Amino acid sequence: MKIYVLTIHNPNISMGPNMRLQGFLNKAESQKLEYILPKFPQKKNHSKIHTVLVLLRSLRDIIKNRKEIDMIHVVTPPSYPGLIAVFAKKILRLPYIVDIGDPYAENMALIKNWTTKSIKFKILKRIDNLVYKNSSHLILTSPELTKYIPSQIPHTTILTGIKSASSITPSPLPKNKKCLYLGQYGPLQNLEYIIKVFSAAIKKDPQIQLHIIGQGKCDLDSEKNIKFFSPIQSDAVPSLIEKYTCGIVSLDLKSTLDYAIPTKLLTYLCHGLPVFGTGGIATKTITREANAGVITTKYNLHEDTDNLLRLLKDPEKLENYSKNAVLFAKKNLSLESCSKKAQKIYKFHLQ
Repeated sequence: MKIYVLTIHNPNISMGPNMRLQGFLNKAESQKLEYILPKFPQKKNHSKIHTVLVLLRSLRDIIKNRKEIDMIHVVTPPSYPGLIAVFAKKILRLPYIVDIGDPYAENMALIKNWTTKSIKFKILKRIDNLVYKNSSHLILTSPELTKYIPSQIPHTTILTGIKSASSITPSPLPKNKKCLYLGQYGPLQNLEYIIKVFSAAIKKDPQIQLHIIGQGKCDLDSEKNIKFFSPIQSDAVPSLIEKYTCGIVSLDLKSTLDYAIPTKLLTYLCHGLPVFGTGGIATKTITREANAGVITTKYNLHEDTDNLLRLLKDPEKLENYSKNAVLFAKKNLSLESCSKKAQKIYKFHLQ
C-alpha cells in the first residue's frame, strides 16, 4: 500500500506533526505500508519560496505517479497542501485523509489579530472546511479539535503517538536544576511569560537554568542563566534530553488554544522528562492523566514561580513524575499502536 504524504513540514528538522509521520515511516515495513514524502531542501531555513516549490513538486509527483498511489495523507496546515488533495480526489479519484494538528484559520487569526468576521479569516476557514469535508477521514491530535471541524464529518480518530514503544524507557534524571524548552516559539507560545517565571525563580535559586533550543522571536531580554540555542535535528533529541531535569511547555492561555497538545510535551513524556509550564484544557488534561508534571492555566507570576521552585527542589517528586511519564507514554503514545490504527483507516477507506 503506497501512501503519499502531502506536507510543507520538513521531517528532518520538524518537531511538529512530521515527527509522528517520521515514526510511521520507521514502522511502515512491518505494516506493509510505503510512505512517499516530497523532497525538501537541505537548508534548515524554510522560506515561502521553498514551500511553494515543495507544493509544486508534490503536485507533479502525484499526477505523474497517480496509478501507483493508493491514498494521500495530508499533514496540517491543510490550507496549502490540502487543496492539492482535493484536486487529486476530484480529478484523479485518489482518496485522502487529513492529519490535523491545529485549526489553521483560527491560529492565523490569533497570530495576525484578525477577527472571525474578517475576509482573510473567512477565506482560510472555507479552505479548511473544503479540505475537511472532502476527506475520507480526519486524524486529530486532540479531542478538543472537534470544536473546529464541520459537524457532519462521520469519520474521526484521535492519534497522538510519536515514539517507538521499545525506545520509551526510563532513564535517571540528572542531579541538576537545568530545564529545557524544545521547539519553535512565537506569539502562540508566549514564551515571554515563562522567562519572567524563570527570572523570578533564578533570583531565589541561582542554580536554576533554562535552555531554549529552537527558533522564533522573543522580545524579552534574558539573564545569563537563560540561554537561547539554534534548532537541532530530531535524531539528536534523545541524547539532549538526558542532560535536563525538567521539560518546559509554554502556550498562550487564550481559549482558542485549548485544543493544543504541543509536540514538545509528548516528546518529554516519551523520554520520562517531568513537565512544567502553561497550557490550555488539552495540555493540562494529558499532563494530569499522566501525573507527570505541573501545568498552569492562569498567569500568576508569584504562584508559578513558587511552583517551579518547589518542583525543582523535590527530587523524589521529579523521579515519580518521570516514571509516570514513561508508563503513560508506553500505553498511549507508541508509534506501533498509531501505525496499526492508521493502517486500519487506510484499508477501510480503500475497500
